Amino acid sequence: MRGEVLKADSPDGAGLILGEDGRRYQFSQVQVRNGSVLQAGQTVDFVSMGEEARDIYALGAAPAAAQAAAATPYPAAPSMPAPAYAAPVPQPSDGLWTYFIRTLTKNFAQFNGRARRAEYWGYFLFVIIAYVVFFIADVVLSLALYGTASNGDPNIIPVLTALFWLYNILPGLSITVRRLHDQDLSGWLVLLNFIPYVGGFILLVFMFMDSKPATNKHGPSPKYAGAMTADTFA
Repeated sequence: MRGEVLKADSPDGAGLILGEDGRRYQFSQVQVRNGSVLQAGQTVDFVSMGEEARDIYALGAAPAAAQAAAATPYPAAPSMPAPAYAAPVPQPSDGLWTYFIRTLTKNFAQFNGRARRAEYWGYFLFVIIAYVVFFIADVVLSLALYGTASNGDPNIIPVLTALFWLYNILPGLSITVRRLHDQDLSGWLVLLNFIPYVGGFILLVFMFMDSKPATNKHGPSPKYAGAMTADTFA
């Protein structure tokens, strides 16, 4: 996506990019590629991840006035030797509830891209809670409307539970496919569910595996933004 830098990243706060979709995205300088230092008014190309801009590339120089007025965004750091090794830095989670709502709305049938482990399990945690709530509501409504059978058993018609199950077919399938993409695997592996006994277990193991830090053909890692450190391990 293309956009225009509204505010450069600085110690006073994150930078802002106005995307061509009309939304504003926050960014940090570590997401800017090719060593560019972004300034207000500059045109960029970036990947949107929620409300953040990642993998940002400058498409042109900033206006001359902005270049003249711009100050060094960060104080110069003392020269330090390069670390002998580095590990990817995990980005903060958006929250399990946010992932749940986003999967049911914005990403309802989004089979492209990647989904981090917290996104997948946040969605399924609240789906299970919702099933319990809807089933209890079905029991209460069924007893109120239909009472009990002649043998004393309640007449339970799980209408709300069934409707919620139907609504979740596509979101549940799409987030599973994106979770597989996050490990650089084919989304067609979701068909393992149709193998009796072992297929679902194998797929479950994949769902527990961590994200692959590197960018793959499905996009950048939603958990690891490419920033590296020598002493932080996720």
